[in-house]
Amino acid sequence: MTKRVIPEQYDASTLKELRFSQRFSIIMHRLFAFQVSPKRTLSHVPEAQGGPIRTNPDVLELFEKLIPSSKIETQSIVHLRSDDFQTEPFRNEIRDHFLEICYGSDQQAARCASEIAAKLSLAMDQRSSKHSLLVIDAHELNKHRRIALWLFPKDDVFRLETTRQGNQLWLLDDVFSKSSTWRKAAIFSGPNNAQGFRTGRVIDIQSRKTDERAADFWLRLFLNAIYAMDSKNSTYQLVSHLKDAFESSSGAQRDQLFAAMVALPRAPEKNWTYSRIAQQYLDPAYQDSFLNLIPDTVRESAFELDSELFVAKLKFRVFETNEGVWISCPPEQIGKSVSLDPRRSNIIVQGSIKNETLRARHVQ
Repeated sequence: MTKRVIPEQYDASTLKELRFSQRFSIIMHRLFAFQVSPKRTLSHVPEAQGGPIRTNPDVLELFEKLIPSSKIETQSIVHLRSDDFQTEPFRNEIRDHFLEICYGSDQQAARCASEIAAKLSLAMDQRSSKHSLLVIDAHELNKHRRIALWLFPKDDVFRLETTRQGNQLWLLDDVFSKSSTWRKAAIFSGPNNAQGFRTGRVIDIQSRKTDERAADFWLRLFLNAIYAMDSKNSTYQLVSHLKDAFESSSGAQRDQLFAAMVALPRAPEKNWTYSRIAQQYLDPAYQDSFLNLIPDTVRESAFELDSELFVAKLKFRVFETNEGVWISCPPEQIGKSVSLDPRRSNIIVQGSIKNETLRARHVQ
């Protein structure tokens, strides 16, 4: 391979352009920008203001850094829904546009980007920012391609000019803020097949959350998506179901549920389903009573367990005696400083008193 030589006489700006063109000349990278404004009351599709923009090193570097700095790759997972489940159960218009922008021709990509901008305008009403900047960034990612959508509101920006003749303050028009608390974003990726671009992640940061409908346009009206069960939500749900099952059980079934609570955060597996938890930790005679607490639609849905959150939510085991005595202890102390007889009718606590106080109610 012939080594490309960069002439020494080029200035720093030209060198940056050359390195940029060398780096990205062999991969797909498309960038589109549109000014969008609320058009939900229109009866016709508005014409998008904007289109393809030339990728320059400064702008490209900004959007490359924006993905990790925004932490969008760790944000809420969403699934795109069908636009018409009865007739076309797997079709989503936004997803079709994503595929053409990432894998279609330049003409197809430009058309679909404009249609996305128009669809966003129709999803926005007067509660949204009067003018916003939509940036669509499509690029290669490993063996597949990814698309990122960024929505920035218009902002009032001042420029101070100081000279020997005096100082002047200018108000700059058509300026959009990338750090605004109203920023919204979405990323989707995948191959060019039936499975690609169905699941993504979104950011919907708003400083005012008193009107949820104002924020709903990004997820529901524009993307036609729903939130998925991420690890934290799934772990909260699992803890709730395990508590319900534990409190409604007794004897050996309760012992097995308790053993499951102790074992789950220590298990090497991180991905679970409710059915798998029942099969692994409960005898067949007890599995149905646990699974009957779980909606049919989610029993087989896989989720990732947040071990730290799980332990934090099940940190203490609490006992109440017939005499009105409450005992709260960490699970690992059962069988050590806290003993239960086999019939579970008596409890014995042995330990050194560290502190003593009077309270209006028992310790929760």
